[in-house]
Amino acid sequence: MSNRNNFWPKRLFSLDVSRGFAALAVVLWHWQHFAFNGDALSQNFDRGSQPLYEVLMLFYEKGLRGAEYFFLLSGFIFFWLYERSIENKSTSFTYFWVQRISRLYPLHFVTLLIVALLQAIYISHNGISFVYIYNDVYHFFLQLGFISNWGFESGFSFNGPVWSVSIEILLYLLFFIVAYLRQGGILSCLFVSITFFSITLFIYSKIFNAISMFFLGGFVFHTTFIISTRFQNLKLAIIATAMLSWILTIVNFYAYNLSGFILRLGFIGNILLYGFPLYILFPFTLSALALVEIDKGEFLKSISWIGDITYSSYLLHFPLQLVFGLAVSYGVLNSNFYLNPIYLLVFFSILIPLSYVTFIGFERPIQNIIRNKYRYHMS
Repeated sequence: MSNRNNFWPKRLFSLDVSRGFAALAVVLWHWQHFAFNGDALSQNFDRGSQPLYEVLMLFYEKGLRGAEYFFLLSGFIFFWLYERSIENKSTSFTYFWVQRISRLYPLHFVTLLIVALLQAIYISHNGISFVYIYNDVYHFFLQLGFISNWGFESGFSFNGPVWSVSIEILLYLLFFIVAYLRQGGILSCLFVSITFFSITLFIYSKIFNAISMFFLGGFVFHTTFIISTRFQNLKLAIIATAMLSWILTIVNFYAYNLSGFILRLGFIGNILLYGFPLYILFPFTLSALALVEIDKGEFLKSISWIGDITYSSYLLHFPLQLVFGLAVSYGVLNSNFYLNPIYLLVFFSILIPLSYVTFIGFERPIQNIIRNKYRYHMS
């Protein structure tokens, strides 16, 4: 296969933007946290009563699937940017690891401390934790080691949404081994993805699901690269399939319930519904975005900041929810405030600027400091 850098740009802004929207979808899914009593939803919780439900239904119902898109996109990007350099030994494990940890760990560490403090205040006032209950010393050290969701845990702890980042760390280790051993080809990626997907149909595991999506991302990258360099006549088919998939998804949620018809097919219907976003909607969307940008240029560069704030918005939204939860505890807010659309707007009006400031003022600078220190010691 030809040198990828001769054909593709160094950055695909459309993918960054899609990742940012996936993060915000997860935040909307987590809006239900305000209806929790301890670690369980209130029995009288009505999902349809959430603000602007008629418009945001897709996100309130299926926003958590944004995490699966994260894994898919990560696989795509890592096979694109790192596979070849790891194969030819120009990227060492130390360099690869410094790149990853400098990007992910500093904000994780800070938000872990913030959540630990806020949960302590919340527990002292309410006698129970806010949503995530395993906030003890053992789980703190699991979080500290970035292994909070590797199977050693009793459940979600502290800044709970970091579960997916914890699994990402595991995926990076697996990816490096696969790439180093030159086993990351297109067919290998597809085989691993389908194998772990099949396992999750019978024994669900967040880790197995993540492995399936990550290597599917590798398969999508290989396929997209081949199409962009050898079979450009297939671009339109990829884009049309992505658009049709989104049309069907929107129709299903907002116009006519197609799911009910599909479920009549029994086990096969369940597999179709479960697998449609994983193997049709997300992969074709990802491939279409990449192909359009490669062909038309940086068409989403002007809003690339949405992608820049992905990590900060993802890690900051639960601490911010804790602040709102404390406001309820101390009588500043009514317990049903979250049903009011105004507070949804207020929450995002705080979260998005806060995430941008965090990215500009903390994430990027500390990342550069760590990476520069590594270069200095290696020189």
